[in-house]
Amino acid sequence: MNFNPILQKELLLKKSQQKKKISPINYKERLFVLTKTNLSYYEYDKEKKGSKKGSIDIKKIRCVETVNQEEQAPLERQYPFQVRSQNTKLIFSVVNHYF
Repeated sequence: MNFNPILQKELLLKKSQQKKKISPINYKERLFVLTKTNLSYYEYDKEKKGSKKGSIDIKKIRCVETVNQEEQAPLERQYPFQVRSQNTKLIFSVVNHYF
C-alpha cells in the first residue's frame, strides 16, 4: 500500500544551481514528482525516470513565485518560476515540446 501517492508528474527545465562560482548557467530537463510530502526531481531520458537528483520537503517550502524572464530567452524558458526553501532556490521553466 502506497501512503505517499504521486499527485503530479511533469517534465520541467531546471536551472543549474551554480554551486561553483565558475560554473556556466545551464538548464536540464528533469522529471519532477509531487507527493503530499515532497517535490523530487530525477534525471530524464525519453520518458523514463532516472536517478534521483534532489528533493524538497513540502513543509519547508517558503514560497513559489514567478521570476523575471532573462533577455532574449528561448521559447522553452519563457515562463520561469522558482521554489524557495530555507536552504534551496530552484528555478524552473515549463517544457513544451510543441513549439
